[in-house]
Amino acid sequence: MSFLLFPGRHLVNTVFQGRYLQRVLRESPRSLPGFIAGKTELSAPPKEIIFAVTSANQENSRFNPIPFHIRAVGVDRFARQLQAAVKFRYRVFGIPHYGHTTNFAAFTIKEIALQSEQAVQLTPENCLVLCSTPEVIKLYQEMGFSIAPAEMAEGDSHPPTPIEIIREIGKLGRGWQSSPLIAAHLSRSHCGLFEDFPEVPQRMARLYQDPLTNQEGSLTATRNYSSYARGMNEIIRLKYLDIQSSIRPGRIVDEGCADGALLAEISRDFPDSDLFGIDLSSEFAGRFHERQRAGEFGGAYVHFFHRNLFDRIFESNSIDTTLCNSTLHEIWSYGEKEKSVRNYLAEKFLQLRVGGRLIIRDVVGPEDGDLEVLLWCSDTDGKNLTPDQLEGYAGRDAAWLSLISTRSRLLLFAKDFLGGHGAFFLKEHLLHGRTVFRLTLRQAAEFLSKKDYTDNWSSEMNEEFCFWDFSKWKKVLAEVGFQVFENPNQPSEGSRVYTNSWIVEHRLAGHVGLKDLNGNNLPWPPTNMVLVAEKPSH
Repeated sequence: MSFLLFPGRHLVNTVFQGRYLQRVLRESPRSLPGFIAGKTELSAPPKEIIFAVTSANQENSRFNPIPFHIRAVGVDRFARQLQAAVKFRYRVFGIPHYGHTTNFAAFTIKEIALQSEQAVQLTPENCLVLCSTPEVIKLYQEMGFSIAPAEMAEGDSHPPTPIEIIREIGKLGRGWQSSPLIAAHLSRSHCGLFEDFPEVPQRMARLYQDPLTNQEGSLTATRNYSSYARGMNEIIRLKYLDIQSSIRPGRIVDEGCADGALLAEISRDFPDSDLFGIDLSSEFAGRFHERQRAGEFGGAYVHFFHRNLFDRIFESNSIDTTLCNSTLHEIWSYGEKEKSVRNYLAEKFLQLRVGGRLIIRDVVGPEDGDLEVLLWCSDTDGKNLTPDQLEGYAGRDAAWLSLISTRSRLLLFAKDFLGGHGAFFLKEHLLHGRTVFRLTLRQAAEFLSKKDYTDNWSSEMNEEFCFWDFSKWKKVLAEVGFQVFENPNQPSEGSRVYTNSWIVEHRLAGHVGLKDLNGNNLPWPPTNMVLVAEKPSH
């Protein structure tokens, strides 16, 4: 048996691919335009196509907007349509995402062998590779395979590639069928596929038209999701205990749910509630579904929405509890600041039933944030670098950051925070023989809240934590229409603001000192708030 390996994401198949495959299946490989010979002579056309659908375990991003099962259905329809013109066999294999690796081609060959129970052993002696991506062609060439270069052989006049068609659908959404480009170049099989599954082009439009998401389906390209999730999940029980007593059973939504760790905690105490998670990150979408597969949500009904938090998902008066765990500072930072936060809170107000609760747990700014203070930072708890030395180092890797002193991190923070566009000014002073920095209390709190985020330094520099103090938060919630619930008899329940004692002991004490302009010690600024806001009946 001779094979044609056709690797790719197979988001769509095109009219050109159909015509080209007919030629490949009928002619000698050497007659193909641009044919690249391998180490073995291939004289006869292949008899079986191996469709290798790469990144099969990824979806919900502009890079991979279509889930594998839909892509597999599309490939099957495309191949069956092609069989009406030429006789051949075919198989479809899902190849997981391996990241950027020079072993990609070798891994694909191994994966096909294992998935086929060793029935399909692709070698340069029995297989021609169809590929038009130069980087991937090079990998298969190095293994000795011959290459049919498809669109690449057409030169500057090459037909639209699948990703160009995907972008067109993403731009048009529901109106995708009106596009002349799509009418001329999308295969008939996939036109029918998107008519039968209309939610797919709608999803593509949402992903491509979302102003916040990037190519990989996330807010930022610099976040290390493994360390981010690990750091969040290490204290998830404490976060849950912070809000547990305020949750109303029924329909519970965790907005910005990450990998679902908080909902896993909630599911144990609220097994009869319907649980919904919402997150923009395609990486967290995969991790959430893995929790669900592993049964970590018990017997509760759980559903994940890969959506922007600004999207209207639920009907008005339909939710009992909405949770916002460390998400509102991201809405402020990546949206239009106060306008975005107010619009978001108003939408949550509509979403809740009467008596329903919005529970916010997040970082918070200090009262009197504009007050000027003095901040001492240790220059002996790590390598102390001069401003010139910091300027000369372009990287921000965690290993390097963990080795420099707190004083050096402050200087770096002033350079990096919010892109360094004049957002952070430092003035050096001498106090009792030690160098201190004069800045506002809000600026000091911003640095103290982030100085130890070495694993995700670059992404955290895009985010503002301390823009509002607790009083401002309560005022805004009241203006939206909420009643802020506080329990003076039980300060640990209801709305409250506090300074985390673990952070003080392990991250602040001995590393920094906060004083007023006269040199007197100041209390540490708050690190967290819990806001419990109810939707009243009037």
